[in-house]
Amino acid sequence: MRAILRRELSGYFDSLMGAGIIGAFVVLMMLLSLLLDPMGQGGDWFKRGELSMRTFFGIFPWVAAVVVPAVSMRLWSEDRRQATFELLMTLPIPTWKICLGKYLAGLVFLAAMLGATLAMPLMMTQFGQPDWGPVLGGYFACFVLGAAFLAIGLFLSGLTENQALAFFLGMMFCLGLVGLGETRTFLGDLARSQPNAALVHIVTIPIVALAILAAAAGRDKAVGAASAALGLVVNTGVYLWAAPAPLDGKTVREMTPQGEAVVAALSQISVLDHFKEIERGVIYSNGLVFFGSLVVMFVLLNVWSLESRRYS
Repeated sequence: MRAILRRELSGYFDSLMGAGIIGAFVVLMMLLSLLLDPMGQGGDWFKRGELSMRTFFGIFPWVAAVVVPAVSMRLWSEDRRQATFELLMTLPIPTWKICLGKYLAGLVFLAAMLGATLAMPLMMTQFGQPDWGPVLGGYFACFVLGAAFLAIGLFLSGLTENQALAFFLGMMFCLGLVGLGETRTFLGDLARSQPNAALVHIVTIPIVALAILAAAAGRDKAVGAASAALGLVVNTGVYLWAAPAPLDGKTVREMTPQGEAVVAALSQISVLDHFKEIERGVIYSNGLVFFGSLVVMFVLLNVWSLESRRYS
């Protein structure tokens, strides 16, 4: 496994691609952190006169959803392009060790990316005394979120030899996970007006997504297509029989038990909610289990996918 780790690290740090990704990430994060105001606090970093990194951590999930897939896209696609994939699969090494070696190399590169942005908190020390607790908590949150995105990208990279396709799929998947937190208002309103439909969405969509991922890992196109078609039928057909909740003379619909279940589920599967909790320095078990589960699930899916190719 150490040989795989060293090989992948040399592929990152001995190439212009690795330096380009780190450079682009640092420039993008620094500029957006100084010039944007996503927190609605009245202007950019200079106008606010506030010594904090809240803007940096506020935009990180969206930037990571684009940059981290660029890190992971080469982990397996490059081996397929260079025709070394078959050689790796014939080595007397368990598949899980190969996958873990590649994943750990990606984690080291992710840590290097985050380390390259330490110039910003160090710069803050020249203007005052920053609160290092939230800064350290924010960097830890960035690392665990990036680790989850990296595992997703590792799995998707193993499905194709096209690096551009692996990058696009990873970016769309990660952006979808981040954007899920922004749909809470919409789903909350839906949970009030049509609680049964909202409940069907929150239950069936993850199951269908897992079925499609499992089908992709096992290279079973029929199961993947059937899962996607069934999910589409169920999630659109629910509006034909799910009657809106009655107002009962009220101007605003009250939250039903089904609606409360939907909102509670959203709080548990929202990437942004878990990220923000850890960023504030609240290292609680729910967030760590959530991100750890994503890592374990997608690394195992990657192993399963490669095992199906190794012995087929």
